[in-house]
Amino acid sequence: MSRFWAEPVRLHLHADACELLGQRLPLDAGAQPWPAALTEHLPPRAKVRACLADHWLRYLVVRWPAAVRGKREREAWLAHQFKTVHGIDPAEWTVAMDADPVDDARLVCAAPAALIAGLHARLAPRKARLTSLTGAFVAEFNRVRRQCAARDGALLVQAGGRMTLGVWRDGQWGALRSQRVADGDAEAARRVLAQWRVTGEAAPAGVAYAVGARPALPEGWQLVALEAAA
Repeated sequence: MSRFWAEPVRLHLHADACELLGQRLPLDAGAQPWPAALTEHLPPRAKVRACLADHWLRYLVVRWPAAVRGKREREAWLAHQFKTVHGIDPAEWTVAMDADPVDDARLVCAAPAALIAGLHARLAPRKARLTSLTGAFVAEFNRVRRQCAARDGALLVQAGGRMTLGVWRDGQWGALRSQRVADGDAEAARRVLAQWRVTGEAAPAGVAYAVGARPALPEGWQLVALEAAA
């Protein structure tokens, strides 16, 4: 007999599988990776909180230009930025951004529109509802942000052969990069931080908080290893 599932259901999309209620389901091939088995494992009328691996996403650190004010102007400006930096077609990606203009630097994330539409299609037969959609790096930052107390710092998240590294200076986001890393490559973070120190996006010294790795760092930077989520 079907039952209503009151507790939120957490769904994780990794690079090679999705994980739901303790079940790891292989992905389908092609542009639509969500497996048909996902629908079968969903409780009826579930409220789904989805977290997407950074493998599927593109990030930017943005500061709104003073002349860009309205919602449509911000959307057009962001679309141009994503196309310039990542070479993606804005019409095929969904961008998550703040509703209001801000002076601070902010993280902005883009996900393939087909990926999101495909998830809704898998939820519909069970009358399930997507209540939140978060990128893995953002989810990790939200989880550990109280431990990241340094004014000049960085957060490194490594999983599934991918490193996502975001850096802040004087409490403001400066840059973020997500890239594949070879097995045993402990120098990737050092190389990226060294480059950002030259451009001024990273401070000469700071604290790097790391989840899932113990990377080498440039001189002047201190490593703090954080526990991965249970």
